[in-house]
Amino acid sequence: MNQHLLAGSLKWVSMIGCLFGAMSAFAEDPPIVGVDGNTVSFRATEWTMPGVDSATAWFTANGKTFPLFGADIGADGHSNMLSPDKKTLLLDPVIFGMLSDENGEEKLVSQQHCTVISMETGCVLADRSATFCVGQWKGNQWVTGDGDVLTPALETRSPKDLLKHVSSNELAQSRAEFIEWGLVFLSPESYMACHPPAQNVQAYNDLGFYLAEGGKDELALKFYRGVEAVGKRTVLMLNIADSLWRLDRKDEAQRYYGQYHDAMSVDGKAQKIPQRAVERSVIQGMKN
Repeated sequence: MNQHLLAGSLKWVSMIGCLFGAMSAFAEDPPIVGVDGNTVSFRATEWTMPGVDSATAWFTANGKTFPLFGADIGADGHSNMLSPDKKTLLLDPVIFGMLSDENGEEKLVSQQHCTVISMETGCVLADRSATFCVGQWKGNQWVTGDGDVLTPALETRSPKDLLKHVSSNELAQSRAEFIEWGLVFLSPESYMACHPPAQNVQAYNDLGFYLAEGGKDELALKFYRGVEAVGKRTVLMLNIADSLWRLDRKDEAQRYYGQYHDAMSVDGKAQKIPQRAVERSVIQGMKN
């Protein structure tokens, strides 16, 4: 998550001073094993911010592993927060960031949450305040110390809903930032586990386009790749190629430009191919 965005959202957040020492053992904790042998594990990582001693949370199922949260998100979890049916896990993700005070000095700040994870898919079903994780399972319902009851259900907003709110914004950068914030702090992989690309092909292509248009090509590619796994589509090849080109991954980009050029030609739409795609696919052809 961008630090300039995070700083704006953390003006009210105080330091959690004792948190870092408690988190230092995460990397040594064994994986939490849920339904069907799916796991959540914790990995030590090198942080770009000084003073952070935490781990990142990763979900594994059917031989595939992906991060549950964004790159600057630490996490904590324990097996007693796994539901009796092993289908739901509560985790304590922590967002870290640097905040400048009135004297221009930076200090590390953190914001703790309580999230509900599906151990079947790796979807972050819901997000709550940190105190929500203080409680216990009664059957397969989580009951907090304040008596609030959670019956696990999907609350993470859909890509179509995100698009409804973003499409009216005329500024490309603002659209991209809105989408990024709309994901809260979920990884793209976890978000797509909540809302599978197969049921959201057009929405993910559009979200990726808006992200790329706003300068967030790395994030855009995550969603493009999700759609690509469902099946190749002509416009998707162009979108992937453009993002790869801007990221200076030119060899890979040129292959996609070439595929796009070929697909458009087969469809009898060669005259509609953008000039940049023609030029860049020709470069690839010459190299081959």
